[in-house]
Amino acid sequence: MIPDMSKAIFMQDGAPAHTARKTQDWCRQNLPGFWEKQKWPGNSPDLNPIENIWSIVQDKIDKMKPAVNVNDLEKMLKNAWSSIDPDILERLYLGMPMRVQKFIELSGNILANRILSKCINSEVIEYFTTPQ
Repeated sequence: MIPDMSKAIFMQDGAPAHTARKTQDWCRQNLPGFWEKQKWPGNSPDLNPIENIWSIVQDKIDKMKPAVNVNDLEKMLKNAWSSIDPDILERLYLGMPMRVQKFIELSGNILANRILSKCINSEVIEYFTTPQ
């Protein structure tokens, strides 16, 4: 899906498991495109395509028979995740610069400006608006 993984970004939100020192250390050492939580707060569902993906997974899970144990739930999640059309994932990935640009365009709007200031910092805007 991503032809050049050196341009991929790995980001996390502020969940305790994501912000734990060991997790952060591992990510810094093993993920060249890792953005620490200070760079991109997890409170950005309007910009983060994972929110769309989780919604797709949830819709698929809702159509399945309820899980009776953790193993069943794990299988259901894996099935739901693996059944997502790769074209959808690619469109979400390719749409990121457009999402950021839309927020920039709406920055005159008070609500959009508040959301923008909480969701994204100037370094992130520069990354997505500078030709690669």
